[in-house]
Amino acid sequence: MTGRGSITRQFPKPVELLELMQFKRPELDLKKRRLGSALSIEDLARIARRRTPKAAFDYTEGAAEGELSLARARQAFQDVEFHPSVLRDVSVVDTSCEIWGGPSALPFGIAPTGFTRLMQTEGEVAGAGAAGAAGIPFTLSTLGTTSIEEVKAVNPEGRNWFQLYVMRQREISYGLVERAAAAGFDT
Repeated sequence: MTGRGSITRQFPKPVELLELMQFKRPELDLKKRRLGSALSIEDLARIARRRTPKAAFDYTEGAAEGELSLARARQAFQDVEFHPSVLRDVSVVDTSCEIWGGPSALPFGIAPTGFTRLMQTEGEVAGAGAAGAAGIPFTLSTLGTTSIEEVKAVNPEGRNWFQLYVMRQREISYGLVERAAAAGFDT
């Protein structure tokens, strides 16, 4: 069918299909292949559930008391709706924002987690390094397995925060706050 306002349909030429016919080389590294198949946080959790000791997984996956804060946080993410726009130039996208008076490359940071080395041998060192590379804030927990100074060393230019559990012995709390301030932590 040809004519004004009509579409001519034809089979593509082989040269036009070359780009589509490129095959990806199979990933031989099992870890990379497993993680590469994860499309969501839920997928990562399923992988971790199978591969992580139960106590470490339960500590990481669970939340305090009745898990009310966890449920609310999940609901907040589920309540976000995206309104995709078509035919817009997305070649330059800026995801940066300001969080608590400072810059962040993305609208989130890494939250504090105690006993991080239960989940990853490098613990907070890995998290702080990843946060620095991504340009997002990193928060060290009072119950972290890495010192304030080690976090600063691995993420010297990044926004490092400190979560304080106030101790009965106030001198300990004051000392932690002073160390965080001396290391240039934002909070």
